[in-house]
Amino acid sequence: MEIIKGKDFSLQDTCVTIGKFDGVHIGHRKILNKMKEICVREGLKSVVITFDYSYFNTDSAGRLNTYKQKTDILENTGIDIMIDYPFDDETRNLSATDFIRLVLVNRLGVKAVIVGENFRFGRGAEGNTGTLDRYGRMYGFETVIVPSVCYDGEAVSSTRIREEIARGNRDKADDMLGF
Repeated sequence: MEIIKGKDFSLQDTCVTIGKFDGVHIGHRKILNKMKEICVREGLKSVVITFDYSYFNTDSAGRLNTYKQKTDILENTGIDIMIDYPFDDETRNLSATDFIRLVLVNRLGVKAVIVGENFRFGRGAEGNTGTLDRYGRMYGFETVIVPSVCYDGEAVSSTRIREEIARGNRDKADDMLGF
């Protein structure tokens, strides 16, 4: 897996997913598997855009995995490229539509975007799956929305896994992490 750090890249014919990927839990893996399926079918490069932890206000104790663990897990899933995109003030203030145009279309030459049904992005989390779908039709990329994976009747998320760990439910957390 190639790792690109920063904003200086130019790719073409990509299938992209976006997120922090803390824990790379079973919901993330469903998205990654769908992405690999589309890449094989369409002859695209698989790209994960994740964000540099150092820009978030969470200390390392609040994370489910280290940066190295995350990159190792993503590499083991067969992803072609991981972009470690800085979540700096410029990125934080980028509108959803500008992120689509400047990053997905101009820098990545995106042909497909794969995200979970609760995906939010852009300044103030203004963008959602509907935004991606609408602009995908305008710019010529497919938007694939993957339904949430449920465990014990609730959607799996990194936040939920951290809550289960805090409650002492390590077995539930491990199940959701795919261990």
